[in-house]
Amino acid sequence: MADGEVTIGEFARRSGLSLKALRLYDARGLLEPVRVDPASGYRYYDPEQLGRARTISLLRRLEMPLGAIADVLAAPAGQASAIRSWWDGRRRELVDRGPELDLVLQTLGEPAGPAHPGQFGVDDVVVHEVAARTVATVRRHVVQEDLMAAFASDVLELRAFLDASGASYGTEFWVLFHGAVGHDGDGPVETCVPYEGAVVPAGTVVLRQEPAHTMAFVPVTAADCRYPQIIGAYVALETWFTTGDRRAAGPSREIYPVPWSDEGVVAHVAQPVA
Repeated sequence: MADGEVTIGEFARRSGLSLKALRLYDARGLLEPVRVDPASGYRYYDPEQLGRARTISLLRRLEMPLGAIADVLAAPAGQASAIRSWWDGRRRELVDRGPELDLVLQTLGEPAGPAHPGQFGVDDVVVHEVAARTVATVRRHVVQEDLMAAFASDVLELRAFLDASGASYGTEFWVLFHGAVGHDGDGPVETCVPYEGAVVPAGTVVLRQEPAHTMAFVPVTAADCRYPQIIGAYVALETWFTTGDRRAAGPSREIYPVPWSDEGVVAHVAQPVA
């Protein structure tokens, strides 16, 4: 592997795109690897392609067709104009996804519109030390529209398991994203409930320890803890990592530390720091 190149797996982790999506974008000429090993067929990418990858990902969240994305990427001097033109044609049916449009334009260096829920910046990122925790977990593949219902169900399953085992637990739980969840990916995701006590694993439940680590996170209020507003917290966290030359030490996650309330912070979009 040449200096600076990363494997498709590493590029997928850093960009938030699935392997399936990267192969599709390669086939469509949207995001081609810098090199393909002629013997093994392995694809390698340049970290400088992460910006293009994130632009494609955000445009796909807007449900922009791949052909339209190709037109946008082919006109670097007029990308913002092309995006706005396409958006105007769909504004009525996509009015509830206005926050996603602002996220795409921000990645291109364009100013965002008036402040609204879902706008986050690197100044919102907080860093603190997290102690080791023992957790009960389950994994599943899930698409975006089913995500909230899926991990709510998983939390109930895990708590019922812990109750039957005589373990103690609090209100906190979190969801790890081991793969992209969106229009081009279905995870997997891992729902985790921290607990104390002697427990024996059973069925699909896995018991493991989350080691102590440094965590970077963006607090999210109830107003922003929904799709697509919460995407802004992920963009702010990724920007914090890339602009500060920092490295992530594990998958991104959503932490729900307290019972749901319509006021105040109800979740953290977070990722361990190497």
